Amino acid sequence: MNRIIKTVSLFMATTLLAQAQAPSPIKVNVAQPVSEIQPTMWGIFFEDINLGADGGIYAELVKNRSFEFQKPLMGWKIERKTFHEGEVLIQNRADKNTANPRFVTIKVENAQKGDLGLTNEGFRGMGIKNGLRYDFSVMYRQSGSPVKLHLELLDAKGQVIGEGTLSPSQTDGQWHKQAVSFKSTATEAKGKFRIWFEGNGQIDLDMISLFPEDTWKGRPGGMRADMIQKLADLKPGFIRFPGGCIVEGFDLNNRYQWKKRLDQSRSAN
Repeated sequence: MNRIIKTVSLFMATTLLAQAQAPSPIKVNVAQPVSEIQPTMWGIFFEDINLGADGGIYAELVKNRSFEFQKPLMGWKIERKTFHEGEVLIQNRADKNTANPRFVTIKVENAQKGDLGLTNEGFRGMGIKNGLRYDFSVMYRQSGSPVKLHLELLDAKGQVIGEGTLSPSQTDGQWHKQAVSFKSTATEAKGKFRIWFEGNGQIDLDMISLFPEDTWKGRPGGMRADMIQKLADLKPGFIRFPGGCIVEGFDLNNRYQWKKRLDQSRSAN
């Protein structure tokens, strides 16, 4: 008898539990809104993670263009025929420029194209389009004999699919900016960018940059057209920035300090 009672009780408890967990239907009549939602109540969320900014909405193709990553040569590979001590050096001028302290020094001795170079991997590769113009620019400093730069777009197999040259003209030992443009000859989803050095001398480089011509609204050094246009088409009421995760690295020194950046921008202007 006790066994029968226990069985019945277990059955009833299971039935009640199943009924309690059964979802209740929810009916929504979209033709009868209860209240209006203002367009300023929804927007977009910016998160600089997983290449959301650099390598994402920002059209810059060169990774670690000013050598400020925790590993200064991250994203770069030294290409050389023969190793020579001190031919590629990362310099730090933190006492003079706290916002952009590092740059690279290249020393060459009777170098020809193919002897010494730097290859940049981009952000998990560079998306290159056939026939598109690419704008290269760099900050440089040199004295004595000038050093010539050979610029190459590469496909995933290392074949050249676009090239140009840049001959920095100033040799007064001061920082200057110079630029040149060239077109690609093929489309490549996982491309790279390489610089060969030719000459007999020393040159300092910083802010090594490569932009496609088809930025949003054609703005030099601007945003990626396809991604920004999709965001603009959403017509958001606001943008949240910075996002939730603003610390990239191991400590708070790596957080995005927007107030500091704003003060620096005001001082520059």
